[in-house]
Amino acid sequence: MATPDPGVGNFPQRRTPESAWLAAVAVASAAGGGGLLLLPGLLARAFSRGTGLASRAASLAALAGALLLFAVICVAALTVAGGAIALRRHRLERRGRPYPSHGHREWRPGFLVRAVHGRLRSVSAWLTGTQARRAFFPCDEVEVRSFEEIRTTLDSQGSLDALPFVPEMAAFCGRCFRVFRRVDKVHDYVTHTGLRRLRDTVLLDGLRCDGRYHGGCQVRCHLLWKEAWLKPVEARRGVLAGPDAALQDTRAPDSAIPADDVPERGARVDGHEQTSYACQMTEVVRASTPMSWNDPRHYLRDLFLGNVRLAPFLVGVSIEMFNRVQRRFGNGVVYPVIATSGRPTSPHEVLDLRPGDCVRVRTKHEIERTLTAGFRNRGLWFDAEMLRFCGGEYRVAARVQVLIEEKTGKLVNLSTPCIILEGVTASGEYLAFCPQNESILWREIWLERVFPAPRG
Repeated sequence: MATPDPGVGNFPQRRTPESAWLAAVAVASAAGGGGLLLLPGLLARAFSRGTGLASRAASLAALAGALLLFAVICVAALTVAGGAIALRRHRLERRGRPYPSHGHREWRPGFLVRAVHGRLRSVSAWLTGTQARRAFFPCDEVEVRSFEEIRTTLDSQGSLDALPFVPEMAAFCGRCFRVFRRVDKVHDYVTHTGLRRLRDTVLLDGLRCDGRYHGGCQVRCHLLWKEAWLKPVEARRGVLAGPDAALQDTRAPDSAIPADDVPERGARVDGHEQTSYACQMTEVVRASTPMSWNDPRHYLRDLFLGNVRLAPFLVGVSIEMFNRVQRRFGNGVVYPVIATSGRPTSPHEVLDLRPGDCVRVRTKHEIERTLTAGFRNRGLWFDAEMLRFCGGEYRVAARVQVLIEEKTGKLVNLSTPCIILEGVTASGEYLAFCPQNESILWREIWLERVFPAPRG
């Protein structure tokens, strides 16, 4: 579910931020160009031969100055790139043109990356006195272990390292899938503390929770898998399950799920005899540890362990650097810009959309008219991740009327249903490449029907 993004700003509609962004790009270009002119001279002075103490001190000072100047050039280059991307996207948003990401952002690491990562993991396990586990990377083919094998890894609460093995996952035991992403960090949707460190966890391609043991929750969270629950595919055991395997009728029958063990762990009853649910999203805080947005290691893990290719990585980093410079020197005019209607209440529209309907996402300007001062419509946040889909046409994947509130575990019946669109998920570009791949929820007033699906 969408959460407030620190990069979203509320800019008055009568003004445009383009002039401020162009000025920032011009200043950064001048700074970077000046640095490039000065850098050769400093490098020449730093590596000049000298015998005296004063000459060596001058060379060291020149070297330090060259390194500092190189850092300034890098910041300037990223700021210019981020500004150019912001200007292009902002113009597309004004025209009602979508710019969704094309192709996969993941890549499969080679032998060298795997060897270095394996060695580091072995050293870490030795220092902590634990056993090193097999690591899996994007595009690896894996087999989910049998439930009997997985049960040996679970504690009395049905969890491993505080991450629950939810009953919906039992249907996939013994089947082969492809690793989608590593999950080395998650975003805290429970207490909203930001990014949190998660270890030894991956996503499998297309495996989402159908909520059958959690009150029929319809949000379709991407299931988190501990690497201890998986094993490499030694020999091809038929065709790998496709990306929609979790939503098709190819699941194991209910009789294959140990009904006397796992399923009841999805629900619990508190002292007031009210049913609440424990799932991976409600327990993610216990299963993770705090981490800092400014820690560069999680960015490097994403880049080198296969979660993000170089091109989308540079795009995300450039936008973040541009916004940081703007917050510091540009009067806080950051990208993206989302305005609101200023209304105290939200307008409402009923389209009665059903799975299979083809819809067009309204333009950014049209959606802004439906938002209150909190960037919400009837309580649902309009997130920066949603801007890239404005103006595009998509099919309805699901109608969400029931969901679990992550903070309380209570099952909530929505008075205003939400819509999930096929292939429309959060990229994590504005959340430090968060890999969770959560479904984006839309209000019907943000959509318009192109043509309906056949009924019956």
